[in-house]
Amino acid sequence: MGVPVSRLVLGAASLLLLALAVGAAVQLGRPVPALAGQSQLAPSYLVSGGAVALPWPDQGEAALYLSGFGWLGSTGLEGSVPIASVTKIMTALVILRSDPLQAGGSGPTITVTSADLALYQGELTQGDSVVRVESGETLTELQALEGLLLPSGDNLAALLADWQAGSEAAFVAEMDQLAGTLHLEQTHFTDSSGLDPGSVSSARDLVVLATVAMRNPVFASIVAMPTVSLPVAGTVRNYNPILGQGGVIGIKTGWTESALGCLVFAARQTVGGRPVQLIGAVLGQPGGPETGLAAAGREASLLLAAGEAELHQTRLPAGGSVVGEVNSKWTAPLAARVSHSVWLIGVAGARLHLDLLWQRPRAPLRRGEDVGSLTVTTPGGFHFHETVVVNRKLAAPDWWWRLTRSL
Repeated sequence: MGVPVSRLVLGAASLLLLALAVGAAVQLGRPVPALAGQSQLAPSYLVSGGAVALPWPDQGEAALYLSGFGWLGSTGLEGSVPIASVTKIMTALVILRSDPLQAGGSGPTITVTSADLALYQGELTQGDSVVRVESGETLTELQALEGLLLPSGDNLAALLADWQAGSEAAFVAEMDQLAGTLHLEQTHFTDSSGLDPGSVSSARDLVVLATVAMRNPVFASIVAMPTVSLPVAGTVRNYNPILGQGGVIGIKTGWTESALGCLVFAARQTVGGRPVQLIGAVLGQPGGPETGLAAAGREASLLLAAGEAELHQTRLPAGGSVVGEVNSKWTAPLAARVSHSVWLIGVAGARLHLDLLWQRPRAPLRRGEDVGSLTVTTPGGFHFHETVVVNRKLAAPDWWWRLTRSL
């Protein structure tokens, strides 16, 4: 006897309903598709204003750098040349890394020996730059660094090297090791004072070194001092010929017959109400111990003045500007806006790179919710970031869209 038709129909209907129920459950259980962000930004931005031709010196090497942005330029052979007492930037940095000083601290004491006195007397006879000492005198680490950096005491470089490393040779090896760590490829040292013409560097390398040194608050405070009082030497002055002019806050001079006039300098200036720091180096300027340094100072001042004129405050994009959109498969796109303006001080004519990084947001979204970030990259590889948000809320798709999405 066959199965009644009514039972077959009922069974088929039940199977169909079951299939539909399973299908509906599968559809409703599928994850909601991720939202897709789409940028509406141009990939780059040109800083407004015409580029200024920097007044580079007629001889020697020079370089100028805007901290937090990149190079304004450089000139000369850009190779390794003698750097005289500019060497002492590295000497001081090695000391401060080995025996750090806290702000306001003076550090351990160093006793001047008879050998230190003999070195002072010998270098004084040779006409070197020295700081007067006496056998048995004690100097704190801070005082020794002050005498090293302000009046450029060659004898104090040797004193500090022996104190820290036990010998000049061991200390110079530490100087070269730090130069390698900082990727100063054109820098090599043969002494701690710079009297030896074998201590060499380039303008660009010295700017990189100075940038690192000026991040040390103790170093920065020392090179900003016009004078300092030492126990035996009394009041000594800073040899920097442009200290305090045009915002100059340091850092180190140098002169020898092989290096000529050298000056590494840092200046703090204000552009559009925002502080900036320019760091530069001028090497190989003609003249004697005084006239060579004066020439280096004049060239540095010209570079700083022109460099400041080349700087412009840039705002991109304005806060609230639409920079892209967030797309979904179930509703209209949402505008994505940068939450605040990206402000930076840039060099006229420099090209900035703009990039939007999305965070693969998922619904629902609240109005003002973070969905990504805008990155502005300078030619020097520095990055500025700002949050990107949506301008209105986005609800999750309703059950009908989820059920019928495949259709």
